[in-house]
Amino acid sequence: MKHDTYLSQLGGAAFDKKAWMVAALLSIVINVGLTAALLLKKNTVQTTFLPPELHQPFNLNDGIYSDAYIEQIATWFISQTLNYTPASFEYQLETFLKHVDPELFSVLRQTLLQEFEDIKKQQRSSTFFTQRVHVRGLLAIVSGVRQIKVGNTDASLEQEHWYIKLTQRTDGLVTLAEFKQVSESDIKVFTGAM
Repeated sequence: MKHDTYLSQLGGAAFDKKAWMVAALLSIVINVGLTAALLLKKNTVQTTFLPPELHQPFNLNDGIYSDAYIEQIATWFISQTLNYTPASFEYQLETFLKHVDPELFSVLRQTLLQEFEDIKKQQRSSTFFTQRVHVRGLLAIVSGVRQIKVGNTDASLEQEHWYIKLTQRTDGLVTLAEFKQVSESDIKVFTGAM
């Protein structure tokens, strides 16, 4: 009787051994398959987000922004800095500076705070009417007409062009890296038209 029990247990153990070997082999096959799939997979990352004060989401595919997104961001930066009244400039300044590259932040903040003092003293307001935006990668030139008023008096109405350079943060968002007024000839160089 003991011999039959022993043979029965031995047969069960042999079956368990085969079952574990099949499970291990199946696990190895699955791991090899998953490894191959990961190695052959195209590394595509898509991030969709709603930029500040814009109402249309844009896609970022493999770290590349669409020209439409850069155009929207560039005109948003222009709006925050060139459309102001003495009452709105301080708030716009704080909102604008949240989106500035850390390397530019302190210099730009100091310049804009000095500008704010002049705006308050002169009761100056500005409106920029965008007419055209040229985009090349993370760079843009925004052209338009800027109207400046001192008090209720029109002080100037001039064609202006503004160069905007953006940088990409590690989380996919962009910050302002450079912002300056440029000439018409700079636009020709920028667009490659001579």
